[in-house]
Amino acid sequence: MKRKHKIFGAVIASTVLAAAMAITATAAPVTEESAKAIALASTGLTADSVVYLTAKPDHDDGRQIYEVELLTTNYMEYDFEINAADGAVLNVKYEWENAPRAKTGAAATVTLEQAKTLATAHAGLTADGVTFKKAKADLDDGQIIHEVEFYTADLKEYDYEIDAVTGNILKWEYDASHYTPVTQTVNPAPSQDQSVSSGISGTEAAKAAALKYAGLSSANVRWGKVKPDKEDGRLIYEGEFYYNNLEYEFEIDAATGAIIDWDVDEDD
Repeated sequence: MKRKHKIFGAVIASTVLAAAMAITATAAPVTEESAKAIALASTGLTADSVVYLTAKPDHDDGRQIYEVELLTTNYMEYDFEINAADGAVLNVKYEWENAPRAKTGAAATVTLEQAKTLATAHAGLTADGVTFKKAKADLDDGQIIHEVEFYTADLKEYDYEIDAVTGNILKWEYDASHYTPVTQTVNPAPSQDQSVSSGISGTEAAKAAALKYAGLSSANVRWGKVKPDKEDGRLIYEGEFYYNNLEYEFEIDAATGAIIDWDVDEDD
């Protein structure tokens, strides 16, 4: 799998995300300066290697956070949300504005499976230890981009865009902000049983399959739309429901009862 000058090199250039997420502040109160230090440490950068670095206090879901923005000399942009209570990194968005890109129309040299491995390795994880929400190739201004999204057992989310020719990570996002402990007691992690024993028929059966996957009961949720649809010539059921401040969206294969798409997000 490893094209050493492309794929492995992209991992080195992008920083190791797992190390970034492990960083928290000391017992001292988190200040704007310490929030900056946490952001720098998580990227492996030093203050003299960035051209712009700022931190400002804000509030999100009733808690105080710091929003930290930094820009490197080669136009890598990072946007952080850091918990002011303990210094935990809640969200990171990264974009490489000046990434070397292949010529328009160039053939892909990085497969989708390699892109999945590259993304999970960057996050300090393995492909068999996460659940993939999306993995597909797309065109962006004539260039082939692999879009990879996955989440962990504790529902931390990772989104990646990877150049299918160069293997460069162009964008990524890590999000743990929706899943820090709050007053709710829901366990939103999907169960290991991802399908019912046979196919399903009707929206009520689709609802039951989705609730089973989420580990919830009908008394706990508020339903949005649930309807049959066609995708790639097969019948599916797609729908959404809400629990506390979370929105669940799903797609279920009617023939097998298998969950084929699952998304959990904050209900705005």
